[in-house]
Amino acid sequence: MENFVLEQVNKKILAGRPAEQKPIGQDMCSWLSRVTKNTRKNSTVLSVLGQIIGEEIMQHCSPESIKAGVLKIKVKPGPYMFHLRNMTGEILRTLQTEYPSSHIREIKLIAK
Repeated sequence: MENFVLEQVNKKILAGRPAEQKPIGQDMCSWLSRVTKNTRKNSTVLSVLGQIIGEEIMQHCSPESIKAGVLKIKVKPGPYMFHLRNMTGEILRTLQTEYPSSHIREIKLIAK
């Protein structure tokens, strides 16, 4: 019984103490690793995009953003837009197969 009482008192004392402060460097490091994880993943997707559509077409378009599973690409209107519109299914399948962690489910083409 005495041990039980001492354990309860010890818990109360420990609960009343302020939380241990982590060094700010540790907090910054964990935050940066979360932020750069998405950046690394997105840059890989963009490099694969260039490989899929080729250098010539890539010169006439620019990836706008990757948000909520939607890859937005700005494209010059005309033959480049037409060509990319015809390739969106292939691009999407390739990205989903090679990088399923990117969670890209749709490609939107936007005229420049």
